[in-house]
Amino acid sequence: MPVEASGHLDRAPDGAVDDALARALAAGEAVAEAVAESGPAAGRRLLVWSAGEAFGDLGWPRLNQRVALFAEQLLDGTAERARKSFALPEGEVEVAVRVHRPARRS
Repeated sequence: MPVEASGHLDRAPDGAVDDALARALAAGEAVAEAVAESGPAAGRRLLVWSAGEAFGDLGWPRLNQRVALFAEQLLDGTAERARKSFALPEGEVEVAVRVHRPARRS
């Protein structure tokens, strides 16, 4: 079950993010996986559901919020992947987002 990603700076262990992703897909939920690709947050991950729920942490609460809004737009569309740069006081962070959609059942 997703948890709010606002306000805390603790990084969710990668195993916990992997487990949350697997549970979402097993439950038939679409989820976006955001990965920071540059800066001090490189490698951190955030999962985002279309209802605005999130799990994980990119290192800054404001970055989590901005990436979640961007990921929600992707979930509402048909794109499977996207990249975007986000400006922070510490510099730019490049974030890659991949949309995981459950397999279609026949």
